[in-house]
Amino acid sequence: MKRLVVLGATGPSGQEVVKQALSAGHHVTAVVRNPDKLDSVQNENLKVVKADIFSAEELSEHFRGQEVVLSCLGSRSSFRAPVTLYTETMKAIVAAMRETGLIRLICMTSWCTESLPGNPWFIEWILKPLVLKRTLVNMAEMEHFLFDDCQDINFTIVRPPSLGTGPFSDLPILTHEGMHVPGARWGLMNRADVAHFMLSLLDTTEWDRKAVAIQRTSRR
Repeated sequence: MKRLVVLGATGPSGQEVVKQALSAGHHVTAVVRNPDKLDSVQNENLKVVKADIFSAEELSEHFRGQEVVLSCLGSRSSFRAPVTLYTETMKAIVAAMRETGLIRLICMTSWCTESLPGNPWFIEWILKPLVLKRTLVNMAEMEHFLFDDCQDINFTIVRPPSLGTGPFSDLPILTHEGMHVPGARWGLMNRADVAHFMLSLLDTTEWDRKAVAIQRTSRR
């Protein structure tokens, strides 16, 4: 069992990671802005702490003694306002990891953070122009920061498609080192399945220092 620190733990994806990690017997420190939002989760292996996610100094206090950082931080899509949450929080996270000697990081972005040939047309021609462009741009900037400036951090970037609610499906998950999973449908992937995949990375080195696109299969 590992000592995990989870950021974005009060969001729908973060709550799934926390619950599944606790069910697996891990020790979890949930770093949140509002501890009241995790009142419904009670477990002797859960510690809920309040911190400024943009402050490396505050994060360092709660990173000490941990083994893995999992970030489920997210920002609502914005058509007009600039999005900087992903880069600004990641800079603070990495600084805190360096301060405390942590090297393992698992974080979440999205399919198609950059426009490349072969990307699904619906994302490139509909979602990006109308809804997601600023969010995906900042996600891409965060990814470049990790690849270009964080050689000392053993990160994995998980790229799911659009996220939905629902229980863990236990369906096989397709993976691809790229912007999306070729041949896979673009539709919703349950946050519970994404959380399960993120936690599965604790037991493998296959995706170390890589960005992996994922999607569950529609049937066994």
